This record gives sequence, C-alpha cells and structure tokens, in this order.
Amino acid sequence: MDHRAHALDIARRFTAGLDDAAGVALVGSVARGTDHPHSDIDLIAAADTRPGTTVHHVEGRMVTLTRKTPADLAAAFTHPWEAGAAVPAWRSALILRDSGEALAGLQARARDWTWDAIADACDRWAAAELVGLAEEVHKIHGMLALARPRAAAANRLLLALSLAAPLAAAGRVSYESENDLWDNVAAAEGPAWARAWDLAAGVAPAGHEAGCRAALDLYRHAADRLIDHLDANGRAVVDTARRL
Repeated sequence: MDHRAHALDIARRFTAGLDDAAGVALVGSVARGTDHPHSDIDLIAAADTRPGTTVHHVEGRMVTLTRKTPADLAAAFTHPWEAGAAVPAWRSALILRDSGEALAGLQARARDWTWDAIADACDRWAAAELVGLAEEVHKIHGMLALARPRAAAANRLLLALSLAAPLAAAGRVSYESENDLWDNVAAAEGPAWARAWDLAAGVAPAGHEAGCRAALDLYRHAADRLIDHLDANGRAVVDTARRL
C-alpha cells in the first residue's frame, strides 16, 4: 500500500470511531493527492461537543483532528483571518461522513465563494494587525541599539511570519496550505516583498542587521498599503513605527 492509500485508509478508520460527529471531512494534502510520506492526515469533524484540535499517532502517521460546530465551520467563510485557507480546503475536501449533508453544503458554498463578500472586512482586519505588530518594529530597533542580537532576531522573525496572513487577506490571496502561504504572498506582493522576506526569514544570505532591516522593510511595505484603512489612533501608531 502506498503512502496515500495508507493515509486514506487511516482517515476512514479514524472517522469510524468518531461516533458523536455529524460530519467528517479529510482536507489538506492527502485529500488533494499532493501529500508525501510524512504529511499529516487532516480531519475536520462537525460536532457540538469537545471543540478544539488534537493530534494522534496512528500506524506511524500523524492525524490532526479539528472539531468545530457546524456554525463555526460556516463562520470561517466570513472571517478574513480564516477564509483564505478555509475556502480552498473545503473545495478539495473529501467528505467521509455527512449526516444531513451539512458538509456538502459547505463544500458547495466554498466552490461559489468569492472575496467580494468580505473585501472591506479584509482590509480593516489586515490594517488592524499592523497596529499590534508595531511593537515588534520598536523592539527590533531597540534590541539593535542595545546590542542584543538574539532578541532582535526573534522579533524580526515574528514580524516576517506575522505579516503574511494580513497581506494575504488584503491581497485576496488564497492558500491551500500554510506551506503555500509564503510563496503565494510573495508572488502577489512582488519582487521587493519577496526579496525582503527572504532576507528577513533567512532564505537568502544576509548579515544579522541586514535581515532586521529587511523585516522593517516588510512592515513599511504593509503599512504603506494599508494605513488608510485605520482610524486616527491606529494611523498614528503605524505611521510612527514605519518612520523609525
């Protein structure tokens, strides 16, 4: 049995043990047929009890089970921080159980979904994220000034990683997996963003201070794009950070 057939078999047997779930769907790389032998097996269960995510070891494979209520599963289509990943996941999902066809309804909705319904909310949410991330900008500058390279490096990485999801929402960028998020955002934002992200994250060779400066460039890029979606206080916070 090849690795995908084994993963599908595990998914079906694991689903059989989820007696309290009205519906179960397999999502991710195994559902799409793009998995490798070490890919986890992602299951989503529509259930009214025990919400949350648990990880299980089954026959040498990792099974990740996410339990949500049907209402919470549907709400992901309206949340800027979830929709970019949730919609592609449902489009390619393999439905393993579906009492009442609630999951089939979600899949049909995903296939008809567009960003238009939440466009304004995406811009507002992405811009608001920059307000919180302004702290990382101040920390990078401060830790460089105090010659604390590890602290500066930690905040530089936090900034590079944390900016991707807001930029995806602002750019209406979907991604089938978090593994695709980084490349998809780089392609959407263009060469300047891609170069800066590679330097900040360590993909491209750079000295420590150059990597920190690249992370600050990422913040400025995002701020220049999104600052007009903030209120006066938010604009002041973000503008101060981008001008440091």
